[in-house]
Amino acid sequence: MSVVNLQSVRDARSEAAFLAYVALHERAVASGRLPDMAAAVRAFETWMRIAGLSEAERREILG
Repeated sequence: MSVVNLQSVRDARSEAAFLAYVALHERAVASGRLPDMAAAVRAFETWMRIAGLSEAERREILG
């Protein structure tokens, strides 16, 4: 039976979510279209959730 490091799995999911956000953010900046901006915001929120950030950490990031 193989052992799975759960922290590694969470880190990989978090990194993938952040990379998805970066790609969508770049697309939104390039296009200037509201739907692309909304998709980037949703991806950012997804990354924060997957990364396990607390509410205080989220507020600090968002300023």
